[in-house]
Amino acid sequence: MKKQLTAIIMVLTLLFTGAANVYAAEAPEGMEKATKEFLKEEYYDYKSDTLDLNSDTFQKFVVETPAEEGKESKEITIYAALADFQTVRDNIFTFDRKETVYFNATDGVMMTSTEIAALNDKSLSAYKDQFEHLGKKMNLGWILFLHSLLLIVPAYFVFVWGNQVYSITRFTIKNNLYNQHHTFN
Repeated sequence: MKKQLTAIIMVLTLLFTGAANVYAAEAPEGMEKATKEFLKEEYYDYKSDTLDLNSDTFQKFVVETPAEEGKESKEITIYAALADFQTVRDNIFTFDRKETVYFNATDGVMMTSTEIAALNDKSLSAYKDQFEHLGKKMNLGWILFLHSLLLIVPAYFVFVWGNQVYSITRFTIKNNLYNQHHTFN
C-alpha cells in the first residue's frame, strides 16, 4: 500500500511540475536573433551558436514608458529571459556567461540595462534579482592541461628518456664489454 501511494504521489508531482512549464511565457518571434546580434555588438569575443535562452525563465512585462518632452508615454511589451552563452579569448580562454536579457517586443529591439533602469519598473528590477550566479565563470580545463604539461614534459625527459639514452650499463651488458657473460660447462 505504501509503494502504491508513493508511486501515485510521484506521478502527480511529475504531472504538476510539467504543467507549470506549459504555462510559462514563450519567446516572441525574433527575440533569439535580436539577442545574438546584441551580444555580438556587446562582446567582441562572443562565440557564435552558444546562445541558450532558458525557456523556463521567460517572463512577459507590460510597462509604461515615462513621458519625455514632446513625446507621450506609451505601453510597451518587454520579454525578459536568462541567457547562457560563451565568450572565447585567444582560442584558449573560455568563459561561461549568464545574463538577463530584455526584448522590447513592441519595437522589436533589445534593451540595455540602463534603458531598463530608466523605466523605473519594480517588477523588471525584481526579475533580475531573483537569479543567483549571474556573471561570468572561466573554464579552467585547457589552462590546467597546459600547466600540467609544464610538469609532465620535464619529468618525462628526466626520468624516462634520459635514463634510456644515457644508459651505459645496458650497452655494456648487451655487447659483453666486461666479459660478464660466463658459460659454465
